[in-house]
Amino acid sequence: MSILTYLESVDHSIFLDINQDITNPFFDAVFPGLRVFTYVFWLILIVYFWTKKERKLALLITVGIAAGALFTYPLKFLIDRARPYDQITDTRLLTPAESDPSFPSGHAEMSFLAATVISRFHPEYSKYLYAFSFIVALSRIYVGVHFPADAIGGIIVGILMGKLMIIVARRKRDILWEGDI
Repeated sequence: MSILTYLESVDHSIFLDINQDITNPFFDAVFPGLRVFTYVFWLILIVYFWTKKERKLALLITVGIAAGALFTYPLKFLIDRARPYDQITDTRLLTPAESDPSFPSGHAEMSFLAATVISRFHPEYSKYLYAFSFIVALSRIYVGVHFPADAIGGIIVGILMGKLMIIVARRKRDILWEGDI
């Protein structure tokens, strides 16, 4: 057995543990709604920062989310990993099937990117934002649309893209920011 075959079997096994073995009515009710609520949550925070006169932060989050999507979605099609419900017949699919490939998770990527950027400027929010982002990533496995490796890939891409956005903001601080970043 090759290392990749072994890692894929571990990924499938952990997927089944989350998707089928930790099921409960609360998760069944809440996690499917995170598919749309994740976008709403980050949009609300962007509007919040905009109205609190932190417009440059709101802009940085918005540009970061757009840049993350421009990186992540082509990567999905380049890797072209099938969704769990296309590979495992007894997958519990609790949301509509997705039309794009599975790796990496776009929801996890977006959430961790936004959490990384906001936490740089508001560290007092970081534990809540990262906790929410982790729940989003977990929910994508639970509802049957991503493998754990997809979520982990999204987390890594999101954190790296978030840090990249902070670096860009630092280098362009004469345009984007006044003071220390």
